[in-house]
Amino acid sequence: MTPMNKSLARRMLLVSAAALAVSGSAAPTFAADLPEVAGLFTGSVTQGSWDVGGYQAFEKMAKKYNFKPSHVEGASYEKAPALLRQLASRGVKMIICHSSGYAAAIQEVAPDFPNTQFVLYSYADSSHGLKNYTAWSVNWDEYGYVVGALGAGASKTHHIAIVAAEPIPSAKRSIEFMIKGAKSVDPKIQVDTVFTGSFTDVAKAKEITTGLIARGADFVIPSADAADAGIQQAADQETAMTMGEYTDEGAKFPNAIVSSTMLNYTMAYDQIGKMFTDHTLGDKVVPLDLAGKAWTLSTPFKHVDKAVETKTLAVIDAIATKKIDVEK
Repeated sequence: MTPMNKSLARRMLLVSAAALAVSGSAAPTFAADLPEVAGLFTGSVTQGSWDVGGYQAFEKMAKKYNFKPSHVEGASYEKAPALLRQLASRGVKMIICHSSGYAAAIQEVAPDFPNTQFVLYSYADSSHGLKNYTAWSVNWDEYGYVVGALGAGASKTHHIAIVAAEPIPSAKRSIEFMIKGAKSVDPKIQVDTVFTGSFTDVAKAKEITTGLIARGADFVIPSADAADAGIQQAADQETAMTMGEYTDEGAKFPNAIVSSTMLNYTMAYDQIGKMFTDHTLGDKVVPLDLAGKAWTLSTPFKHVDKAVETKTLAVIDAIATKKIDVEK
């Protein structure tokens, strides 16, 4: 075997090993006839909030619908096509990709494996006519609008900041509407936006956030998944305000977190499990919005006047009942 072939073989072995990862120290035993479902997660399923909440919902779904689950954590977007091929080739019946960044990989691989259902949770505007591709798409426009309104309502300096990881589709979309929501509350508010380039670099997120606070931002919106801890820690140490992301994180930094967004992962993953069981997946985008109770904010708010909570929850209600159209 040539050096090049050895290198290729080693990389494929590593990919295969990653794809076979399952929760726990040893793989549980399942009946041979149970359908295997797999989940792809960009980070750790035990740290942070985005992947942790998704993985917990994935496990609940597998248990309820009697699936044989496996998962891959730390699955980068670059490796995703190879991982998806490996999983589908070994007979996995449904692969759930827990990030909008996996969309391109699904579109590339799904046509080659018509007997595997590919599911994306986060954001997608189309299933591209693929009979084995279904997306659960959070309305990040609504999400961003509400979060921006919260930040602007809480700010006393009329200056907030957004610290995000990478400019993936859902991130860019939600940030656009964070700014729009903030300006709906305070037309003159200053909004700084920084991408750190990493979902996991806590130290870098903290350093950037500390600098933003020094420049006058008193409310920092986290949008960096596992690296949110750095943002929240900086806010806590610098007597600024921030929020939790995707799950209730209020207990982590109680001196800084005003409220947390809480995605209804369980509802979405239950829908995925039921539709797979009913053979109704394929070629559709399922919307996840405020009208459908796809997410909410934790209450009571901390570190702000009660009026901030009242006004922010009123925005949520107005969007859910179509009294506010965030697209206008």
